[in-house]
Amino acid sequence: MAKLAIKPLDSADGYLRWNESVLLGLNTAGVAHVLSDDPPPALALAPAPPATTALIRQPRSSGRARKKWYLGLQSSRLPPPLILASLQRATDTVCRGHILGTLSDRLLPVYVRHATARVLWQAVARTYEPDYYSWELMFEELEFGDDETLRERVAHVEALAIAKSRFPEPCYESVAYYVCTKLPEVAKDAITEGYGTSMAGLWRSALEMERICNDNDLQASRGTTMARQDKVQHPVC
Repeated sequence: MAKLAIKPLDSADGYLRWNESVLLGLNTAGVAHVLSDDPPPALALAPAPPATTALIRQPRSSGRARKKWYLGLQSSRLPPPLILASLQRATDTVCRGHILGTLSDRLLPVYVRHATARVLWQAVARTYEPDYYSWELMFEELEFGDDETLRERVAHVEALAIAKSRFPEPCYESVAYYVCTKLPEVAKDAITEGYGTSMAGLWRSALEMERICNDNDLQASRGTTMARQDKVQHPVC
């Protein structure tokens, strides 16, 4: 089983990137479904009989070995529910191994006792997934960097406003309201120019404000350059 090429998770600071990267890797490996699918009844109610242990063992990473393992399982004369349970168990083992392989040496002993990939995934999320109050605090304490463009600021506020929403699907009218509270100059320009205070209007306003600012900076730069050239051509005695 090839290890996922992901920076190991060691603290809350890297959780969001870790979460998305691991999900991508698990989907690529074709095992992510065990994180959400309920196990089949045969897997939940009874372990595999000793005679089938060799067949249920995790397949190797090569395609030929996996095909041979699967054909062997099909020809084992096991009842279909037990075959399904065996496949689920093998897939879960692969998925769990991938997740454990992306934890740091410090965190591995904390989570290695969780028996299934789904329980392991949920345990890590309970520890590091930001809740509503965490996002709310980040929104309230948001400070913009001096090197952030206006559109980057809009994106930053929009992301936090969506994250702190208590609903599965964010209300974009509320998101636009929060953007207006953090960036009143954008809201004022959007109203003045008739763009409206929807997110589309706020984005359009931010784009136009940036264009005007960049144009002013360009004109100022050209004026400075021309003044320097004139000074070189006509030095003051």
